[in-house]
Amino acid sequence: MLNAQLIPDTVALVTLIALLEVFRRRHPQERVRLWLIGMLWILVECVARMFYERHAPYHRFLHVVALDSYVIAGTIFVYSAHRNAIPWTTRFMAHAVNVLPMVVIAALYGAEYRGSMAPYYVCCAWAVVTGVLMTTVFRNSLSSRLGTYLVFRFLIWGPTIGFLYTHQFRAAVYWLLATLFLAAGISMHQMLERGGAGKLAIVAGFTLWALCFGTHPFVSDSGFWGPIMSRFWDLQKFIIMVGMLMVLLDEQIAHNHSLALHDDLTGLPNRRLLEDRLAQAMSRAERNGSSTAVVMLDLNGFKRVNDTLGHAAGDQILCQFVEELKKAVRSADTLARYGGDEFVVVVGDIVRGQPVDRLVEAMRRAGARDYEVQGHRFSVEAAAGAAVFPEDAGTVAELLQIADDRMYRDKPLRQAAGLSSRDLGFPIAK
Repeated sequence: MLNAQLIPDTVALVTLIALLEVFRRRHPQERVRLWLIGMLWILVECVARMFYERHAPYHRFLHVVALDSYVIAGTIFVYSAHRNAIPWTTRFMAHAVNVLPMVVIAALYGAEYRGSMAPYYVCCAWAVVTGVLMTTVFRNSLSSRLGTYLVFRFLIWGPTIGFLYTHQFRAAVYWLLATLFLAAGISMHQMLERGGAGKLAIVAGFTLWALCFGTHPFVSDSGFWGPIMSRFWDLQKFIIMVGMLMVLLDEQIAHNHSLALHDDLTGLPNRRLLEDRLAQAMSRAERNGSSTAVVMLDLNGFKRVNDTLGHAAGDQILCQFVEELKKAVRSADTLARYGGDEFVVVVGDIVRGQPVDRLVEAMRRAGARDYEVQGHRFSVEAAAGAAVFPEDAGTVAELLQIADDRMYRDKPLRQAAGLSSRDLGFPIAK
């Protein structure tokens, strides 16, 4: 018989899953795909529970489906939160081997098998052996977390073995589920770097789920606590789903903010972020009694590459040039794309009054070399000009204008040694 009371919750879950799928299609991520698969297994559990009625036809089958859906979903959530150098196939096999005894024990309990204890003990032995093997095989990757892993594994299987030994089958199964979903919550907490309400909701949801599993065998028959925990039982999945959507929304907002301040092609700060960084560097120099230099670079003859080989070739040269230039820029300084083939380097903490000629020459030489693109080699050199705060100017706009003027005065001097193929680039010898 259909439990109509569960229909609204199931419809709400389907709606949230659909929203997660819409987000996944627009912004494909492996993590989101795994979250979606995990929630689909939770949906399978909801449908099985909707039709489950004790002593009704197929009730054992539906009980097995519901319990094993929880096990599979919990394992997927844990798997989705793991980020390390181990190949995904190896991680998948490790999780599959670890989850197999949980699946079997849950299936035996759901099928109401109460015969020989041998299958239960075999599963426990399997869990112990695989735990030892995991610590041996993945010792290097676990490294500092080895102690935590061993303690958590004991907390999973120690009480489970004790419950089975005393024939408390329900307690054993729900203890496994509780620890599995607690592990998912801990893994999510470690994986989600950005804080906020979304992360809090996900971790709280999994923790609440673990609490529901852990207390279910002891309160389900209580006239007072049973209905209360039943309400919580239906709540946590929605908390987690909303948390996942909030996390993805926050990450997308942060990504859009980053795009607004960075160049799409090179990933460097754009003019807006450059001006902000330069203003900060000038304020810091004013407080410290130091100077800040602005070095502007422009590739000589770059237009000929675009006109001859196309913009794709020009983009490749720009990216290669940027990679070389990055090697000469300190992490505390700023390298930005000012526009087209113009770049700006902001260098702070310069001794006031110190000439910057050597700095300009170093920046000019940093990216000067031959670059290969589409079977041609181009020799690249940049014209450069600099302005210094506070010696040359006191505002961001004035500094950039002075550096730009000096760079253009330097350009004719460098034109002959600039970008050439001996004008069009010479083919690379095969």
